[in-house]
Amino acid sequence: MANLYADKQWAAFREQVIELDGGVCVECGRGRPDGVVLQVHHKHYISGRKPWQYDPSDCETLCRGCHAREHGEIRPDSGWEYIGEDDLGDLAGNCELCGTAIRYVHYVLHRHWEQMGVGTNCCDALTGTREATETRRRLGRFRRFLASSKWKRKHDCHTIKHRGFRLAVVIEPTGCRLVVDHVQGQNRYESVLHAKEFVFDFIDSGKAAEYAKRRRLKS
Repeated sequence: MANLYADKQWAAFREQVIELDGGVCVECGRGRPDGVVLQVHHKHYISGRKPWQYDPSDCETLCRGCHAREHGEIRPDSGWEYIGEDDLGDLAGNCELCGTAIRYVHYVLHRHWEQMGVGTNCCDALTGTREATETRRRLGRFRRFLASSKWKRKHDCHTIKHRGFRLAVVIEPTGCRLVVDHVQGQNRYESVLHAKEFVFDFIDSGKAAEYAKRRRLKS
């Protein structure tokens, strides 16, 4: 269920409910311009139904404080689980914990609380980890990898030398194929982007270095 709250369909549904309620908490009448964080409360739950598969009338907009009172709980300060992230492209969102304008939304969930979309610092504070910080840095590295001027394209092949590895993405009728240091991969990728994302993760995670070390030992 955790991953459901990181789904963009939930984010879109949540904003729809907030818009239908006039962008304010239905209890206290305050909105984001007043510095409050707005959340969507399900009035009831139906087993097997995804959070965005409810009719908007089954939900209502509450500020964080009113939402806490509705549940009769105080938001936990620890024990949160990091479940996903989204890059909005610019400062288009607001942290649901502190209200700060954010670009990177990190989704966290607690067994006694609903999912929240928060900024990097608040995410790390709630989870007691540096997952959000490391994820944001990884996203930055990935964007730079994709936009690198070192990528060369000749006919149906994209090539680059990255962190000591010679990479090639070969476009074929059945999909894209990866070649790393002249070793051809067996997998096929539906697009150049998917192939580049895979090979970026392969190198960035350190798995490529481990693989290269094993090959050297065998030879």
